[in-house]
Amino acid sequence: MMIRMRLKLFLLSFAPAILLVTSAVSPVFAAEEMTIEKYIEVAQPYLHHSCASAWTATGENADEYVAMINHIVAVVFINHDFDIQRLADAPEADQEQLSVLFYDEIGERCAADSQKLLAGVVENSLVHAFDVMKGRGG
Repeated sequence: MMIRMRLKLFLLSFAPAILLVTSAVSPVFAAEEMTIEKYIEVAQPYLHHSCASAWTATGENADEYVAMINHIVAVVFINHDFDIQRLADAPEADQEQLSVLFYDEIGERCAADSQKLLAGVVENSLVHAFDVMKGRGG
C-alpha cells in the first residue's frame, strides 16, 4: 500500500515537468528516425507488466517507472492514431494540463488495483486525459 501511495504522489508531483510529446521518444533512438516497429520493439519488454510488477521490475525507482510508462505511451499514440503534431502545437499550459491529468489517472487506477496490466492503465489513462481536455475545449 505504501509503495502505491508513494508512486502516486511521485507521479502527481512529477507530472507537470513531463511533456508527453518529448518524453515518448527514447533518447537512445533520438539520432535515428523511429519507425512504428521500433517504438513497438522498445515498448515490448514492458507490455506484460502489471502496475505492481512494473514497480518491482524498476527496483522501485520512480524515474525508471515513468520511463517505462513513456515507452508504452508511444505505442498508445500509434494504436489510437493520435496527432502528435497537434499536441506539439498546443499551448504549453494545455500540454502540462494533459500531462497532469494523464499521470494522475495512472496513479488513481494503479492505486485502485495494482494487478491491472500497466499497458492497459496507460492506454485508458491517456484516452481519458484526451477526452477531458477535449471537453474543456483543448
